[in-house]
Amino acid sequence: MGVEQGGVRVPDALRVAAREFGLGARKGLVWNEPKRFPWGGVLPIGALGVFLGWIALSYAIEDQREEGAWYFSLPLIVLAAIPLGFVAYVLFSWAFRPRASQVWVAWYEHGVLWHVDGGEPLVFAWDEISFVIRQDTKVTNGVTSAATHQLTIRSAHGDVIVLGDEFGGIVPFAEGLSDAFARERIPVDAARLEAGERVGFGVVDIDGSGLGQGEGRLGWAEVERIDVRQGLVEVQRRGARKPWTTIPAAGFPNLIVFLTLADALRRQHES
Repeated sequence: MGVEQGGVRVPDALRVAAREFGLGARKGLVWNEPKRFPWGGVLPIGALGVFLGWIALSYAIEDQREEGAWYFSLPLIVLAAIPLGFVAYVLFSWAFRPRASQVWVAWYEHGVLWHVDGGEPLVFAWDEISFVIRQDTKVTNGVTSAATHQLTIRSAHGDVIVLGDEFGGIVPFAEGLSDAFARERIPVDAARLEAGERVGFGVVDIDGSGLGQGEGRLGWAEVERIDVRQGLVEVQRRGARKPWTTIPAAGFPNLIVFLTLADALRRQHES
């Protein structure tokens, strides 16, 4: 494992695979931090339990010798058992919990690479990726708020890579990867549309004549605008007060590609 600028440890397998598959220069890298055993919290509690146990045992021996009844020290024994029981519970839970693997994910000029420690890297060229989906969600309880982030990459072969907030720097990484994928995908889907194909984006699809959702379709000449507002993709019909459809932007597959191509087709049909 090599160490690069900034002290980031990068497995040699990433560099080897990137070179072997011709991915070009690396543009982004994230990795998770699997939880380690909480020695800093467990050891002091365990030491306290041992100390209390030693005191309780000493008093019990003394009581047995002088009074013939060791159980006079039972409260001390119970008190010592509490931290020791806690330590035993933590050790047992840790021993039988599933182990999180160390994972690195990188995107390059020509694709994406996923590597799990001890395994073989999984490599996707841009043209082997079907969808890139971002889900940035803000949750609030009226007092405080928190944001969660998720990036999903689905290959044409059905492989799925999912990254969340356990990967440090997921937001700029997702932004860069999504933009890079969109630049590669837009001309591909544009050629499909030019050839008369219909291109799907989850619950909606587009072709040269218009945009469809379910059984409904809207011709491009009828579309006033398509944009993202307050986390929703809105398709506004000309002359209508309410949007023709609204779709959550979070989880919208290939959103940048959709917005770019739909806007280009709409402009082509403007009167």
